[in-house]
Amino acid sequence: MGIALAELLERLESEFPQDTAIDGDVTGLQLQAGRTRVEAILVCLDVTEDTVAEAEVGGYDTIVCFHPLVYHPLRALTEDERVGRLVTRLIRQGIAVIALHTRVDTHPDGTNARFAHALGLRVRGPLIRQSQRPHYGMGVIAEAEPPLAVEELLERVTCVVGQPIRYVPGRASAIGTLAIVGGSGASFLPEALACGAEAFVTGDVKYHAFHQAWGQLWLIDAGHAETERFAPEALADGLRRCLPPEVRVEVSKNWRPPIRWYWSDRISGSIADAAPHAASDLLPGARCRD
Repeated sequence: MGIALAELLERLESEFPQDTAIDGDVTGLQLQAGRTRVEAILVCLDVTEDTVAEAEVGGYDTIVCFHPLVYHPLRALTEDERVGRLVTRLIRQGIAVIALHTRVDTHPDGTNARFAHALGLRVRGPLIRQSQRPHYGMGVIAEAEPPLAVEELLERVTCVVGQPIRYVPGRASAIGTLAIVGGSGASFLPEALACGAEAFVTGDVKYHAFHQAWGQLWLIDAGHAETERFAPEALADGLRRCLPPEVRVEVSKNWRPPIRWYWSDRISGSIADAAPHAASDLLPGARCRD
């Protein structure tokens, strides 16, 4: 039963080609753990203590993750730090780890396309198109039909990611064209500006990027993991397309982002008093609908 690990890697290459990853990314088999065959795969955004425990209890022999567990070169594997502790536990349990990361981002039905669809947008195509694979590319350009009022866009983004967002105002009063890059995508701001987008939704935006975007396009920082939350489902669907049905593929139910948010009602007045922008820039909070 199941499939050889080597064949699994070949089939992943057909669905999520290695050459679609961005330069310098770390993808592919990260940990073999003595495994040569695969029968049950747990898909997750991050490999954490919770997801490893879920794999152990659920009888999964392989974890296919979005974010690499091993990203930087390791000088030692010790159990007093996160990566060493998890790798040691996975080896003991014989659980292999495969990371796909930006190979899911650049997929036509990957992270960014699914985020756009969750926002009710139509995907026009990649923001940065792969020269050899024109349907693949980093980020997406998406259309709102009809164009969205800015307040509606901010509300939709807030409700989809489930967390507070940061933004700077752009030029347009209604948003018809958006650029979207989930995760840490602020470096693609020049491409978002060049494509004529009126808004750019991404994560991990630095202070000076907000300055650069001010008055040009609505730059929205909706969080790193929060904008990548659709990656595991996209990854799992790709696995199901390329694997035989006897290989069990499930998405982790125990993952949660490590960052927590705190907000106090007492701070709202001081922000309004101290902010160097008009009160109209302080838009009301999202009224999320089911």
